[in-house]
Amino acid sequence: MEVIVGKLAGFCPGVSNAVKKTLEIAKQEDNIYCYGELVHNKQVVDELEKNGVITVEDITVIPNNSTVIFRAHGVKESTYEIAKQKKLKVIDLTCGNVKIIHDKVKKARSNSFIIIIGDKEHPENIGTKDFAGVNSFVISSEDEIIDAYKKFEESNLNRVYVVSQTTFNMKKFEDLTNEIEENFCEVPVIIDNTICRATELRQEEVLELSKKVDEMIVIGGKNSANTQKLVQISEKNCKKVYHIQIKEDLKDVKFNANVKIGIVAGASTPKDIIMDVEKYIMEM
Repeated sequence: MEVIVGKLAGFCPGVSNAVKKTLEIAKQEDNIYCYGELVHNKQVVDELEKNGVITVEDITVIPNNSTVIFRAHGVKESTYEIAKQKKLKVIDLTCGNVKIIHDKVKKARSNSFIIIIGDKEHPENIGTKDFAGVNSFVISSEDEIIDAYKKFEESNLNRVYVVSQTTFNMKKFEDLTNEIEENFCEVPVIIDNTICRATELRQEEVLELSKKVDEMIVIGGKNSANTQKLVQISEKNCKKVYHIQIKEDLKDVKFNANVKIGIVAGASTPKDIIMDVEKYIMEM
């Protein structure tokens, strides 16, 4: 059996910074609140809770004058105002790449209809859409372009600005932007590829690795968008792809001694979990 671990598997810089700073703050203060899961990884969130970080899904339940952490995915523009009204001490750990998108759409919203490519239910896009304002639309498939066009016509704007969720699939982004340009051919369309470079490189690595191995193991949270993209890419080249969160998820899997296995992980997966999985397989 040969096991190949992706060189880019594990925390991206934004997640690493968010987790490190949150743990530092937790050691200094009591009753630290995090608005939403800091990152989409159960093991990381559990570890933070052990250190006193309280995860809440509604900012209004946080007591006034408390300390609140804004997660790596970012929050709505309106959330900052609520925090101000409640006199919360805000520790803003929004990923730098997400902040850049917020600044871009906020600047463009006065003269552009904004299309956000990504999952409309993902917290990053919920926040970005709030910054983009009423004349914006989130799409994740070609079928939704028609709905976006109808919304565009209602806006009376004559310019379209397109951004992407930082963890979106690069190939799908390219396909969708081509369709958008065709459907909005009568107005200027500005395509801004805001997919995180770390995400792009990780997807490229997974694409190449999945072509060289017989089976793929993708480690990451079940609710992690970037991990799900790695699963989708892997499935294009491998018949057997295992999306797991920890090594115990493989307890019922038997690997053939002659297979070549690739191991990759999402941007919110700690290195020690990756090492545990690799060791577990090697000892089979």
